[in-house]
Amino acid sequence: MLNKTIASLVTAPITQNIALIRISGSKSYEIITKIFDRSLPSYPQTNSQLVFGHIINPLSKKEIVDQVLLLCFYSPNSFTGEDVIEISCHGNLYLVEKILTLILEQGAELAQPGEFAKQAFFNGKLNLVQANSINDLIRAPSLSATKLALQNLNEESQKKLSELEEKFLQIIGIMEVNIDYPEYDEVECLTGKKVLESLQDLKNELVKISSLGQQSRNYQEGIKVAIIGKPNVGKSTLLNALLKEEKVIVSSIAGTTRDIVEAKYSLKDIPLLLYDTAGIHETQEEIEKIGVAKSKQILKKVDLVFFLLDNSRPWEKEDENIYQLIKQSKYLVIVNKSDLPSKLILPREIKKTNPLQISAEKKKLQSLEKKILELFAGDLGMNISLYPLLSHSWQQSRLKRIINKLNEVKKSLKEEIPVDAVIIDLQEAFHLLRELSGKDYQEDLLDLIFSRFCLGK
Repeated sequence: MLNKTIASLVTAPITQNIALIRISGSKSYEIITKIFDRSLPSYPQTNSQLVFGHIINPLSKKEIVDQVLLLCFYSPNSFTGEDVIEISCHGNLYLVEKILTLILEQGAELAQPGEFAKQAFFNGKLNLVQANSINDLIRAPSLSATKLALQNLNEESQKKLSELEEKFLQIIGIMEVNIDYPEYDEVECLTGKKVLESLQDLKNELVKISSLGQQSRNYQEGIKVAIIGKPNVGKSTLLNALLKEEKVIVSSIAGTTRDIVEAKYSLKDIPLLLYDTAGIHETQEEIEKIGVAKSKQILKKVDLVFFLLDNSRPWEKEDENIYQLIKQSKYLVIVNKSDLPSKLILPREIKKTNPLQISAEKKKLQSLEKKILELFAGDLGMNISLYPLLSHSWQQSRLKRIINKLNEVKKSLKEEIPVDAVIIDLQEAFHLLRELSGKDYQEDLLDLIFSRFCLGK
């Protein structure tokens, strides 16, 4: 795969002023000299070079296809670590297709989604965390998400993984010495306080990395929120108030909302995908039944539930039924219409959750917005610059497995289980840590990660 020379349009396939085509691989300069009418700088060069000229048809060298600017990079001083040529041409799609076709006819292969970044990974220009962050940067929904993605491209933030690998190796080394030379008194006792402290330090660092990753994921992917409650508690009014627009029809007639309404809302750069649902209650009306069923189904796909209650109405059987539905989910109890005289007496179990008081109609939502930020904004302070932000589900899964392995090792050491049995868990954890940076990897995981990239990246 690394011997391929690949090419692709890097910019969007739309009519525009300038389009960019990238070629990467060992045959890049051999290919471009066949279709370019100017001499290129002597090969190789340390620095990139700009050359102005024309793309020509190699079958008829007098036929000018386009006037272009070449930016020439020489291995290993390029994004992919290979010879790279970037062609800035006019953004007419006919011209773009013609130039790309000429490049492919000279021996290049059309790049697959993420293949340039994949080449950079295999050539040691990026680790797997940095490669992921390129895609995050492209898709970042806010300025905060953009800054977090940029942080992962910073080499300083990647040092932490190498430091943790070194600590793993030190502990594994002590274990192996204990296995091979148990008779030597000067060998550090494996069950000693120092080794257990080292394991705890490792775990603390990994827990912090996991927590920071989860928080950064909120900025990148957002939070899915279902607004749930019985009819006429103000669910649609709350949605409209959050959006600051009349997105949903609001009426005093119960059952106005009969289907799921989706809307995007950003709170301090945290994207929220809100689902306004039909009021959950017993009904004989067929269309309402469908709406109620959808409201119950949406609970399975959201990260948070807004359980909305009406301050001007008493706690009823419908409220209790809804609570039983959501009590195993992550939820906030929200008492709406707090500006009206109260008839709501909450059960003791609900009171313990410290319900939020709001008035959706009056747009008094400060307590709700503050609580959302407390739950999901987290403490992403200056110290995060020293840590990689591992926000993807596969990264979080591996972090969890590593932490669990460390817990098992600590428990085994305290119980004086034989060292040769304990070291297996630690070696597995070390392998998982190396998977995060890509030093150890599974081919199918790489295919999955890079397939999510845009074509040309």
